[in-house]
Amino acid sequence: MAAKTKKVQVNINREIAVEAESIIDQIGLTPTTVINSLYREIIATGRIPLNFALTPRQKAIIDFQDAIKDVPTKKITTQKELEEFFDED
Repeated sequence: MAAKTKKVQVNINREIAVEAESIIDQIGLTPTTVINSLYREIIATGRIPLNFALTPRQKAIIDFQDAIKDVPTKKITTQKELEEFFDED
C-alpha cells in the first residue's frame, strides 16, 4: 500500500526561495526531499536540525557566480577586436 501524502503549503520570500533552491540543487536534492528529511529528523530527535550544507568550495563558487552576474561582457570574434580590447585603457 502506498504511503498517504499531505500537501504542505508555505509562503516563502521569493529571493530566499530562489537562493535556497539553488543550493538544494547544487547538493543534488529537491525541495520535497529536503522537507521530508527535515520532518523525519524533527521526529527522530525532537529538535529542528540544520544539517544540509554546501562545501566551502561550492559556497565560494556560488558567491563568485553571484558577484559576477552583473559584470558587463563583450563578445570578441576577431583578432583585431582582441588586440583593441587589450589596448584599451
